[in-house]
Amino acid sequence: MEITAVKDAVVKEIESRSGELEELSRQIHDTPEVAFKEQQAAGWLSGYLEENGFSVERGICELPTAFKGKYGRGKPIIALLAEYDALPKIGHGCGHNLIATAAMAAGVAARRAVDSLGGTVLVVGTPGEELLGGKAIMVDRGAFDDVDAAMIVHPGGGNTVVMNTLACQTLEVEFIGKAAHASADPESGINALEAMIQSYNAINSLRQHIKDKARIHGIITDGGEAANIVPAHTAARFFVRAEDDKYLEIVKERVIDCFTGASIATGAELQYRWDNVSYAAMNNNLTMAHLFQQNMQSLGREIPLGEPMSVMSAG
Repeated sequence: MEITAVKDAVVKEIESRSGELEELSRQIHDTPEVAFKEQQAAGWLSGYLEENGFSVERGICELPTAFKGKYGRGKPIIALLAEYDALPKIGHGCGHNLIATAAMAAGVAARRAVDSLGGTVLVVGTPGEELLGGKAIMVDRGAFDDVDAAMIVHPGGGNTVVMNTLACQTLEVEFIGKAAHASADPESGINALEAMIQSYNAINSLRQHIKDKARIHGIITDGGEAANIVPAHTAARFFVRAEDDKYLEIVKERVIDCFTGASIATGAELQYRWDNVSYAAMNNNLTMAHLFQQNMQSLGREIPLGEPMSVMSAG
């Protein structure tokens, strides 16, 4: 009966705050800030936690827009994760304003459970999720060393309790060629754009011969300066993803072979760098997933567990 009473109190807490939570979500949505520049969102979220009895550390893990709010003491320590960065030139296309607001709602309402049952609830602000791997940085810097479990919800096109995310690493690549007039003296040039285009075509061919859930995708960030000048420099950014960490390394090698081949074919010098932050494939905690499912069902929300090996390729 005590657990039932606590759950009822948690539900009533969230329902009573629905208006202010919606306002917070819209405020973040209407003021999109990109990775590691989420000063306003981090300030609003940290302030909301402080107003509701949390002690808040700002700028944790040497990241100015990361924070940790704490309520309670002792074990277990449960972390609720908030994301709040937006996509460049797009805004909150992935709904990180909703992720942040959900973490605030769950954290503040979970005080009722902490007051009755003990333990600690953390709300951890994890910036830079869209492009720069904020959580991976924070893991390496010890943000979750004492945490017993971490939870997050993500908006999507359907309802499911568990879904894996792919291992992922970012590749920055450049070709260095030689400028020349494209009409008067093309034979003196080395076409860096041609090298990049050949690389793209090679990657398109590679996709047929890698596992179904692996992904390779990217954009050209510099394609030259003038149509009548042989491009002396091109640059691109690629994401390489795979279902597990071991296969990610295999795909990475094959991707670099595509760029190396284009370099040899065109004579353009290849330079590349793998980002020092990478995401490992996610492991779902199925015990907690079943409990989450049961609690959602108690609220009248029928949500399937989902296939633990299915993949969400977001982010």
